Amino acid sequence: MRILLPPSEAKRAGGPGRRAKPSLGAHPGDDPVLAAARAKVAAALIELCSGNAEVAAAALRLPARAAAGALADNRAVLDAARRPAIDRYSGIVYDGLDVTTLTAAARRRTEQTVLIFSGLWGVVGAAEPVPSYRLPVAASLPALRALTGFWRPVLADIVPTLLDDELIVDLRSTDYAAMWRPARDDERHVGVRVLTPQPGRAPAVISYPSKLGKGRLVRALVGRRPRLTRPAQIIDAWRAVGGSDGWETGRGVELLT
Repeated sequence: MRILLPPSEAKRAGGPGRRAKPSLGAHPGDDPVLAAARAKVAAALIELCSGNAEVAAAALRLPARAAAGALADNRAVLDAARRPAIDRYSGIVYDGLDVTTLTAAARRRTEQTVLIFSGLWGVVGAAEPVPSYRLPVAASLPALRALTGFWRPVLADIVPTLLDDELIVDLRSTDYAAMWRPARDDERHVGVRVLTPQPGRAPAVISYPSKLGKGRLVRALVGRRPRLTRPAQIIDAWRAVGGSDGWETGRGVELLT
């Protein structure tokens, strides 16, 4: 099993390590092409954030209350303290996962199975140390223009080497899903949507419960010992943690909160 996640804008501060060499944690593939691409994005980000603060904040789509701190983090991104990615990100998906309360075995499975897509790093393993930063993939850096277009050809060659012959549970949001797409005939790929019931209407994706539900699903999946090979097992894991229902939809799965 491989679980594909988006990052989060919210991040825990600090960390024990400095200038850790970017790698993919427990996953093979510390690729020089990926390292070079990361270096280009980091350099473009530092250049932007070292100039006019208002221009940089607008380009990075930063809310006013977070702009000063985010720009400072970005300027220091190559020298800042680092945490494993799974500990750094702290948004709603990661609240649902609640990595600090996983068993040691579930933590190991998380590090072995989770890949997180990032506007700055492209793709990182759960155990990879990363600094605090703020760079949504929907942003544009003047030196590189649209980040999605920058990362797509890089990740087209790199991501398949990280997936092996495993079931791919894709929980990425739309922006991050656009960075890498599987082949249309790849039956291993299962896109997952978490829906919320709507009175008098069809169930729909609502941001908070969808993100929290995705985190809960990841927690359920990494807590299971059997190797996942079928979409139906995703639905079983969801029901086991109190999810209401689930069903297969062609190449995907929809889950009901």
